[in-house]
Amino acid sequence: MAKGKPKKTTGKVVQFKQKFESNFEGFIKKIRIDAKTNIPEIDFNSNTSNADNTTLSKGRGKPLDSFLKAMQDLAQGFCEICEFSDDKVDETLITTVNFSEKGGVIISGQVQLENCPSPLCLNTPHVMIDNEQGFEVPQYMKEQLDVLRNEAVKYIRGEWAEKQQELDFDGTNG
Repeated sequence: MAKGKPKKTTGKVVQFKQKFESNFEGFIKKIRIDAKTNIPEIDFNSNTSNADNTTLSKGRGKPLDSFLKAMQDLAQGFCEICEFSDDKVDETLITTVNFSEKGGVIISGQVQLENCPSPLCLNTPHVMIDNEQGFEVPQYMKEQLDVLRNEAVKYIRGEWAEKQQELDFDGTNG
């Protein structure tokens, strides 16, 4: 099967094949970063049992800087898809990325306005990641989306910027 192509069964799309550096058995559906706290929330289907389980991983710790960078790196493509000028990239905050099982993505962001203190909040249209017969995300965005998914897997597995120290209840740590 070609990488990035939906797996089909009797004409119905079953699941879009996501590639991960690690042995993650699942499908990431949504990655959201809280704009105030920078704490992620990740929705994914776990394929570790006979039945698919949807899991919501609400963040408990700050993500790695590489996670936040991977999310914000999508600002250029977001502005390109939304047909904003390049000068809006630095004024754009990416907040959510939704992956569809059909192989597409919707990216949500906030763009600062010149004459209003509140940002403009909007979504890209549903855009296919790989689409040989129509509009698809630019190649550089495909690579950025792969990096973001891998950062999300690291976070799910406990790789955070700061970890809570274990409390010493038996008095052995002095």
